[in-house]
Amino acid sequence: MTPIDLATWPREQHFSLFKEFTQPYFNVCVQLDMGALYQHCKSQQCSFFHAYIYATLQASNTYQPMLLRIIDGVPWQLAAQRASVVELADDDTFRFSYFSQQATLNDFQIHANRVSLAAKQQPLFSTAFAQTEGQTDLIHISVLPWLNFTSFSHAHTQGNHFGIPKLVFGQFDAQKGIMPISIDVHHALMDGLHVAKFIEQLQQSIDALCA
Repeated sequence: MTPIDLATWPREQHFSLFKEFTQPYFNVCVQLDMGALYQHCKSQQCSFFHAYIYATLQASNTYQPMLLRIIDGVPWQLAAQRASVVELADDDTFRFSYFSQQATLNDFQIHANRVSLAAKQQPLFSTAFAQTEGQTDLIHISVLPWLNFTSFSHAHTQGNHFGIPKLVFGQFDAQKGIMPISIDVHHALMDGLHVAKFIEQLQQSIDALCA
């Protein structure tokens, strides 16, 4: 991680304005064009879920504002981040799977399958949870494949969130080829323009998998 020099950072005043807000996150819900990726995954017999999580990690590690965090009240820039992904276990409760970026989609699927299997065989408060959850280099990702939502709100506490972005993917509409995504970001670190640019980067990462 690299500390941000507030004296030269264009967001210094914006950071000061929003960092002490009781609820400093803002939320945007948009539709992603996922039809080509879905068809590509069907033809290649690979996981659609793994493909868009892989693309999300690529995009979030490429677009620098998504790598900003707040530690001890000051902004820092991460070099890279992992994904804390909510997955459904066999008992209809969820577990956290911790995925790292991999060089290729095939490598990521091997990695994700191994991590998911281990996570689903453990209780929620597992060793991996104790060692990983709450660390700053995570991005939080949930999936609600049963709901085609147009808005979303998270459960939250007054604890230290480090400015971690939170993404939720919704139900894929096979007829229209679209999928909703909700994104929550800390307003001290990002504005609406940054969210728009990230969504553009994410769409490019999704499209590149189909090339």
